Amino acid sequence: MNPVNPEIGKWVRLRILLVALGLACIGLWLCGRFFYLQAIRGPDLREEATREHQKYFPILPVRGMILDRRGNELAISTRVSSVVAHPSQIKNVNRLSRELAPILGFKTRELKEILTRARPFVWVKRHLTPEREEAFLAWQAAQDQKTPAGKGGNARRDSDAIYLIPEARRYYPQQALAGPVLGFCNIDDEGLEGIEFQYDNYLYGKPKKCTKLLDARGHIVVSGEKVWDPDVMGHNVVLTLDRTLQYIAEKELARGIEKYHAAGGLALVVQPQTGEILAMAQSPAMDPNRQAQYSEEARRNRNLTHALEPGSAFKIFIAASALDAQVVKPSDKFHCENGVYRLGPKEVIHDVHPYGTLTVQQIVQKSSNIGAAKLANRTGPEKLDHYLRSFGFGRPTNIFFPGENAGLLKNLRLCRSPIDRATLAFGQGVSVTPLQMTMALSAMGNDGVLMEPLLVKEIVSAQGEKVEEFHPRPVRRVLSQQTAQTMLAIMETVTQAGGTAPLAVPEGFTVAGKTGTAQKLVGRAYSHHKFTAVFMGMVPANKPVLAISVFIDEPKGAIYGGVVAAPVFKEIAAQSLRVLGYYPAKELKQDNVPVLASLMPTPAVAAPAAPEFKQPPLKPKTSKEPLHVMPDLRGLTIRQVLDLLHRSGLHCRFEGSGMAVGQEPSPGTAISPGGTCLVKFQSPS
Repeated sequence: MNPVNPEIGKWVRLRILLVALGLACIGLWLCGRFFYLQAIRGPDLREEATREHQKYFPILPVRGMILDRRGNELAISTRVSSVVAHPSQIKNVNRLSRELAPILGFKTRELKEILTRARPFVWVKRHLTPEREEAFLAWQAAQDQKTPAGKGGNARRDSDAIYLIPEARRYYPQQALAGPVLGFCNIDDEGLEGIEFQYDNYLYGKPKKCTKLLDARGHIVVSGEKVWDPDVMGHNVVLTLDRTLQYIAEKELARGIEKYHAAGGLALVVQPQTGEILAMAQSPAMDPNRQAQYSEEARRNRNLTHALEPGSAFKIFIAASALDAQVVKPSDKFHCENGVYRLGPKEVIHDVHPYGTLTVQQIVQKSSNIGAAKLANRTGPEKLDHYLRSFGFGRPTNIFFPGENAGLLKNLRLCRSPIDRATLAFGQGVSVTPLQMTMALSAMGNDGVLMEPLLVKEIVSAQGEKVEEFHPRPVRRVLSQQTAQTMLAIMETVTQAGGTAPLAVPEGFTVAGKTGTAQKLVGRAYSHHKFTAVFMGMVPANKPVLAISVFIDEPKGAIYGGVVAAPVFKEIAAQSLRVLGYYPAKELKQDNVPVLASLMPTPAVAAPAAPEFKQPPLKPKTSKEPLHVMPDLRGLTIRQVLDLLHRSGLHCRFEGSGMAVGQEPSPGTAISPGGTCLVKFQSPS
């Protein structure tokens, strides 16, 4: 056996030592690298890995519902999809734009401009229609079946940088019903008008983030998102509106506007004892699903934002003030100057009919301007100013709704002009909102107590728990209980034979109300062709359950509140009472003796009271076809003439009272809408 060469053994040991040293160096390097990656760079790398495979996506808030008093849905949120993209991750923008532009409804250059923005995240298309969403999903499925040549299956593609995310979109299932009351939202579900704006803090939910795990291509594989997560859902707002009564009010208001070719109209239905608003209708109105297609006027809730002159309907508040101040009694008599009352050389007040002596009750029943002016003068400026402001005129009603108008009531204590004080008594020189008028009217049906208007009943969470509840709130006592009951009895005579509004009474019920025919201001003068026809009343008259106001703007042909607005009131009242469970007695009394019959002596007048109010034709037997030829009006009453001519579109001017004895144009003459008709009346001898 040959001995080992010492030189060879020496090199073997050296090689082992070098290998060991090399392994030791590698080990030290690995340990250092491990320490560097774990201890020094570890937090940053873990965060980067999390960003790649686990991302936080926002869950957008879901807006709460708006419901009517019976729980019917007036505004809801529906689930829709929107397209989003990450422009920095898209390599071939031209190809992607060409493919997606027709699917999403863009032109190619428009989509390319969106996908090349210098932003990490962009909205491409908000709120896709079901058809476009289906087409986009089909395009995504087609892309998933493709794998670019030369790249692994996990390589990210341009199609991975554009995808769908869920959103909530506001929808109004009742369409235009109560549209101006509900308001509308923008594309981000933020309230802009109406209840949507006023209660946005309650309705708008709280956004949060959820965790989603992604694969190497950025596709979602695990999601922590819930469908309609309760944590992001807003509260529900329950209104005092009744969907059925709202429909009735809007339907009948539209019918009245169409019948008289009016420019628009307003209607309110209120519970006098609670102040709850059951219906708030207007025309023109809007469908909040398509609010951009409507004018600003149609989007406003004009029952609150629009101030107008009330005309003769304002007289009931003058009479109530005088009675409550105990400066007059219902049977007190005032001479109405035979229809012409001179306050000065150029200051003259006229009545439609030339009355002589009228009682306070008859001043309201016959709607005498001169009588109302004398009532206001008897009350005095200080007391009258106090009562009118107590009724709520000249100040907001505190309904908590955006844009409410306070109206305008001049300070009567400082008003020195006799004509200004006199004209205010019959609704000129004062501006009020329909809501103010209706709430003031309701005070008389609530034993003289003015209530705060109530539009929102309660706020309820998505889980059904009450967050906040709103109760009826009395504002102040305006009239004594006795005065309020006396006013109801006086106003009931307005709707009986001899009053100005027998057409306002639903069959089997009684109504306490007042008519008004207000001239509109055009520039700085009152128009002789533009009017607002008004009727406001309560039903039943003795114990009201509903207070209803109707305003018809610029009716054509007929202009009087008792002819134009009163029938609309009648239909709204009759149908609403049935919905609420109130029905007329099976056997109606044949002899309906007025409550204040003892206070109703036959008035002494310069010319006998116009007979047209004694037996009004509740259902005129005239054809509904438009008139093209002037009919023979001789022998008809004023009301019968109005009923006959409202389909002609003519502007009617009347002279005298009683029965028609002459007319211009003459019978048989061709007529067209917009012309003028003069009819002369004479009382029977």
